[in-house]
Amino acid sequence: MATKKTILLTNDDGFNARGIKCLYDVLSRNYNVVAAAPEYEQSGVGHTFTFMRPLTYREAGGSDQMPGYLITGSPADCVKFAISHIMPKRPDIIVSGINDGDNSGIAAFYSGTLAAAREGAFYGIPSFAFSMWNRSNPHMERYAEMAPMLIDEILNTPHPPLDTRVFYNINFPACDPDESKGFKVTWQSMARYEDYYKKIEDKNHPHYGAYQVCGDRPAIEESNSFDSRALINDYIAVTPLNFDSTAHWMVPYLRQRIEDGD
Repeated sequence: MATKKTILLTNDDGFNARGIKCLYDVLSRNYNVVAAAPEYEQSGVGHTFTFMRPLTYREAGGSDQMPGYLITGSPADCVKFAISHIMPKRPDIIVSGINDGDNSGIAAFYSGTLAAAREGAFYGIPSFAFSMWNRSNPHMERYAEMAPMLIDEILNTPHPPLDTRVFYNINFPACDPDESKGFKVTWQSMARYEDYYKKIEDKNHPHYGAYQVCGDRPAIEESNSFDSRALINDYIAVTPLNFDSTAHWMVPYLRQRIEDGD
């Protein structure tokens, strides 16, 4: 009998969030799952990691908690710490999510959910981030059931040798799964947010102005080939991402100008 593969499961909504519990329940049927997630919510922290203060962790102890480890750090910390300290050997797969809210387009740069998958790719481990359009989506449990199939299909897709530098951003739409238009392999949307700050009441700072960031993406690409548009149009968007940020097309121009002095 084949040995079960091991998944390191994390998120940015915190250890007790609904999304990670959904994935744990589903993935545990076919994988050995080790959950190591932030003790407190870490939404929007991006790829921050802890180095100016010590990390602490504890094993989950509540009868109503899934087994695993609560870590006082970011999602990237959770991946680094679990691989380096908690787990006896590296996991076969890293899964992050399900995030409460989508992470399509440039939201991926701010997302702790995506940072955990990116950190896994740094180690050369196949890594997946799952997110859900609109908060408190009633269909999260049903979409979670698709995760093992998606992981299996992607891992068994023929790919070039640099595949370990790729991680996968999967966003589920707001609609009932029965009404979804299916899967769409997409590019990352580059539609920018138009941010503004709204003044709010804050009891912790009664004598100063407190502001909450708000924003929207008014100019999303029209094609379903981009993740944000596909998601709006009720597709499940699957976007392969790479952590090489080099603007390769600019290199020959800069070399000619700077190195050769032309």
